Amino acid sequence: MTSPELSEKPSGPKDTPGSPSHSHYWTLQCQVESGWEELWEWYCFEHGALGTEQRSAPEGFQSVAYFPEDPSISLKNLHQQFNASIAGNLEAVRIHALNFREEEDWQSNWKPFFKPVQIGNTLEVLPPWLSSTESSRKNRILIDPGQGFGTGHHTSTALALELLEQCLESCPVKPHWMLDFGSGSGILSIGACLMGCEKCIALELEGDALKDVISNSELNQLQHRIMPLRAKKNCFQKTFPLVISNMLLSELKQSSTDLASSVAEEGRLLLSGILEDQVSELERIFKVLGFVPSKKITRDGWSALELSR
Repeated sequence: MTSPELSEKPSGPKDTPGSPSHSHYWTLQCQVESGWEELWEWYCFEHGALGTEQRSAPEGFQSVAYFPEDPSISLKNLHQQFNASIAGNLEAVRIHALNFREEEDWQSNWKPFFKPVQIGNTLEVLPPWLSSTESSRKNRILIDPGQGFGTGHHTSTALALELLEQCLESCPVKPHWMLDFGSGSGILSIGACLMGCEKCIALELEGDALKDVISNSELNQLQHRIMPLRAKKNCFQKTFPLVISNMLLSELKQSSTDLASSVAEEGRLLLSGILEDQVSELERIFKVLGFVPSKKITRDGWSALELSR
């Protein structure tokens, strides 16, 4: 097996970290075992990928993920972190090449990839440069695609928003407070506020991700209703009538006790980021914690689950 091609980032002037107007970017090429393609793509987006490309190769599936000039994590170790997080610690992903590239017009080259995404009955997710376009959708979420995971393009995020919409439509009185556990780009917090929640706490365990929530909240003029919070998992001093989380199964399992303890009596817990065949395992975990499943939606092998006390 040949060694992966890893290039060094040249020194010199830099643009603002995370800005989609960068003239430089990283490409991470990996071989992915069959059956792990979707989950690996999800993992890349969760860790700041701006986009992914899928290619067929003699050895199997090849993934190319594109990252900004100054990623918040070590890209050369990302596949190892992914392999360690899945059941059995399998070598599902192997790195092939990591290269630092230069692009004459980064923003213009990436804009065509980010089209508006319509979700559910009322939601539309779109980049800020399309905010002036006409739409029949009532609730339009502006998300900077140059930032953290959660642009609405991945099925797990779309399912989370769709389930959230259904949940809020069924509430005669909208929740005054909601908790977004592991908020990423803040897309779920923004959607909740647009659909009637008065205020939302956007909880992040990693402080670097808070800047994405802050920036996107300001884009949607919701900075006074969305409260970014960096906190430890066991810090909750109050409960919420509605809690939502879009994370991988391993992260949901690790956070299950804290998620459960943050839900008020007769409250609801919305979970996404799980594969269809992982639903029963998650239901068993939360049954022990006092929850029963009340709704499930599934698409393209992914599921989102509503649990009630």
